[in-house]
Amino acid sequence: QRRVRAAADTEKALQKAVNPAKTRKGKKILLAKEPQIIENDKQTMILKGAKTSGMVNDVLADMYKIRRQNTVMMAKANPFLPFEDTQPLLDLLAKKDTSMFLFGSHNKKRPHNLVFGRTYDGQMLDMLEFGVTGFKKLCQFKQPKIPLGAKPCLIFNGDMFERYPEWGVVQNYLCDFFNTTKTSSINLQGLEYVLSFTACEPNILMMRSYEVNMKKSGTSAPYVELDEIGN
Repeated sequence: QRRVRAAADTEKALQKAVNPAKTRKGKKILLAKEPQIIENDKQTMILKGAKTSGMVNDVLADMYKIRRQNTVMMAKANPFLPFEDTQPLLDLLAKKDTSMFLFGSHNKKRPHNLVFGRTYDGQMLDMLEFGVTGFKKLCQFKQPKIPLGAKPCLIFNGDMFERYPEWGVVQNYLCDFFNTTKTSSINLQGLEYVLSFTACEPNILMMRSYEVNMKKSGTSAPYVELDEIGN
């Protein structure tokens, strides 16, 4: 494994030597793609397949509203088949310097289909596939919308996340996906919305979003109410 990694590093060095950057902008781009002492926040790409449904388009649009910080929304359709050939998708992710993605598509065999995925060192690490049912758009709720840059509080309900390894991967990915920026401390007043994930039998994941309202309780800890703003 070390030899393979060393060979890959040598190949990258040779490619850089053969095709050196000729402009200041090109050098800056290559330098940004090199390993960093302190890694940048992970970038996410949201993209559509060759065919999508209205529901899938709405889901992708709302996901972008929730996750729009450090996120790229691709407008064009992409004829990718992630589970059959990952290379075209990997090439696009490398071009946009993104390590996570959300891919939406729709066909007869997989209606209203979403594929979440992440990469590591240019290789596919995880891919999770979900079918969407019972979706309501954010605009259907009258509550205030999610402000830009707000970090959600993630709640996972159900023991399936602990009992089954595959559900543990789902939990880990969702934490990675919605962790837009790294923080060293949390301000209670800055906790503005909650994302709740509930795992149910058989293989059902329910997602709901809530606005956090803090009211006086007569003690040092506020009384907290959750108002639903999407599911």
